[in-house]
Amino acid sequence: MPPPLPGAASYYVAVNGQQAGPFDKAALVELSKSNTLTRDTLVWKSGLADWVPAGNQPDLQDLWTMTPPPLPKQD
Repeated sequence: MPPPLPGAASYYVAVNGQQAGPFDKAALVELSKSNTLTRDTLVWKSGLADWVPAGNQPDLQDLWTMTPPPLPKQD
């Protein structure tokens, strides 16, 4: 995987109890699509004191709003 672009945040992700990454935004999108990355998944990036849930990171919020919700059930 190529290094992240300068100025772009890259995150490490806790996957099955192991540190994985760093991942750029495009890779994080793919991880969220496969449910490897959820709002509860622990992440870390430079500048954070500790690992935090991904859902607490303002710059990751669009990962969960990019996908439309499921269609309503048909009557």
